[in-house]
Amino acid sequence: MKKSLKVILASLLAAGTVFSGFAAEKQIKRDLKPVSGWNLYIPGKGNKKDVLKDLNKAGWQVSNNYKDHFSLVDGSVNKKKVLKINTLDGKNDALMLPLTGNEKKVTLVFRAQGAVDPDNPQTPYGIFFAYLQNGVYQSMLRHNASNQIKGSKSMVRLTSDGTSKGQKLNIVSDWHEYRFVWDIEAQDKMTAQCYIDGKLFHSDICKKVNFADTMKEIDWNTMEGPGNYLEFGENDGSTNGFGRYAYLLVVIDEDISAVSTEDLGKKLKADLTSNPVTKDPGPQSRRPAKKPAGINILGSEVGKSADWEDPCTIENGTLNLDELQTTWTKAEKVVRNPSVPELKFAATVDPTGANGSYKTIAEAIEKVAPNSAIKIMPGTYQEKLLITKPGISLIGTDPAKTIIYGYEADTGGINGNLLVEVNLLPQGTNTEPGAQAVIPEAPAENCFFNAVNLTFYNKGAEWNKLWGGSERRSIALAIKGVDKCYIDNCVFLGQQDTLYFRSGRIYMKNSYVEGDVDYICGGATTVFDNCHIFSRKYANGCIIVAAAGADTGYKSTSQYANGYVFKDCFIEAHMDMEDNPDGKQVTLARGTWVGGSATGETNVGKTVYLNCKVSKAVNSTPWKDWDAVNTAEKAFFRISGMSGDGAANIKGVKDLSAAENKLYSSVESVLGFKPSL
Repeated sequence: MKKSLKVILASLLAAGTVFSGFAAEKQIKRDLKPVSGWNLYIPGKGNKKDVLKDLNKAGWQVSNNYKDHFSLVDGSVNKKKVLKINTLDGKNDALMLPLTGNEKKVTLVFRAQGAVDPDNPQTPYGIFFAYLQNGVYQSMLRHNASNQIKGSKSMVRLTSDGTSKGQKLNIVSDWHEYRFVWDIEAQDKMTAQCYIDGKLFHSDICKKVNFADTMKEIDWNTMEGPGNYLEFGENDGSTNGFGRYAYLLVVIDEDISAVSTEDLGKKLKADLTSNPVTKDPGPQSRRPAKKPAGINILGSEVGKSADWEDPCTIENGTLNLDELQTTWTKAEKVVRNPSVPELKFAATVDPTGANGSYKTIAEAIEKVAPNSAIKIMPGTYQEKLLITKPGISLIGTDPAKTIIYGYEADTGGINGNLLVEVNLLPQGTNTEPGAQAVIPEAPAENCFFNAVNLTFYNKGAEWNKLWGGSERRSIALAIKGVDKCYIDNCVFLGQQDTLYFRSGRIYMKNSYVEGDVDYICGGATTVFDNCHIFSRKYANGCIIVAAAGADTGYKSTSQYANGYVFKDCFIEAHMDMEDNPDGKQVTLARGTWVGGSATGETNVGKTVYLNCKVSKAVNSTPWKDWDAVNTAEKAFFRISGMSGDGAANIKGVKDLSAAENKLYSSVESVLGFKPSL
């Protein structure tokens, strides 16, 4: 046995890749040699019943968890097999093909069919995740639930013409041929190209992967680590994967770009053009019949035992501001036991209905006249609100005890995932993201909205994760066309897209905002003054701002299209984010989100950080491209006066010019009005 292990180790070292995982199942081969020339895997050819033996015979390594995600299914009437990859359990997995590290060109060809989420038909499951690892350098191509192809450095939306314009291209419902081509000039000079049905859709480059100092070899559980190999499967932390594959062809150091698939098949004496007719039923709906009835999810509502407890349980209807139930962090800037502003209230909301009060916020909004203040007493209010009445002020008594919540993360479109939406744009100017709109001349009378001493909590993504739903976008508050918005001492809890501010002018102070990806997004001019911005734990790295073209919503205020401004804020992340490698920690903002504003007033996203304190888990490069076209370089990013543990780590940032400093140092200059309730 000792002699066999020595032989295996020697073989792997000769391959230029060090592998771990000898404690795994004995039948999993870890001594496969690097491939060369042409390598064709036809599912079932090596073994029709055992997917491990079948893949190993073709040279593909598997993870320790392969049984949960890889299988052979009947592919056609002539009993050919198809390889199925299914990571809908939320656990990533992939195959690995050993290489020498001396390759100059690697081409992967495959024919595949995926699926959309049956509970969310606009959302596809990821159909591929592939990268070439050369030492510590990596060149990646992956497809995600947002129907994008992402590389190591940039991404592109999948559309019918292969650009960021046009209609979405559905690549998962039908069979398509894919070709990935990697050219390796040097270890740090690799390029990747993705072709679908012969058409180039995306090109990318490589990046250096900062593996943990303790990771010296492949981890056979996560299928990650330094070495020389080609990886294929679904190892994207943000997307569940599902796909059926008729074959996998890898060609080393030979240019086959001019060779048709039919001719490739003739050379290999294999049918590479026919689409299998699978008997596999595909993903089935898992959505519970009803959404949870209360603020704490019950085990029976997500298919768990009766003694199961919601990990974000809120006891006695009270949010613990010193140790938030969602992240166990302290909401630093939120005032405890605040006073209630002295206003003339047109209505009071109380869940008990005491003293003639309304029991729901929606009913109170419906009954009051425009330009009315509504007092909201302590309680948990499960409501989905659309506010189109101008001049509404929602005034709570305490954000720890006055909570608007819901489970709104159940559609593929961002507009369907809104907990509270305030839309004061004139009728006819409302558009879906990306559509062209007519810009109104000026705001109507009482075009304002105020919120004080409230918590907005969208638990939709939390609920989805528990039953297996893929949608993560969970907007707590959305705003369109609000000319003057004042928010004070509020808490916003969500995951992706927590705040969706498409257009308007917004002032927020002494508030807490939590999320993970693009959790402050849209084009509204917004000043965050003395706020706490918290990034949740997220394996692929968090992004705070996805700024669309700066948009106040009206021609008369267009000179104030100044973007997102963080003034004297605390930028913090979950402590586990510090363990992520640089690049997968926290990104402050990224390239302009095209279509994310309401009226398309401008086409440049703007983000400014002034005198903010940042925690350690911020990427050294704080800005990220949106895609290959909408790069960080084309957007407007500025940092001035940054402090805190993460400040010294941030590199390559632009400070404000004298003119910019004069503009952004004054809240009134940025917004065009003096904020007040």
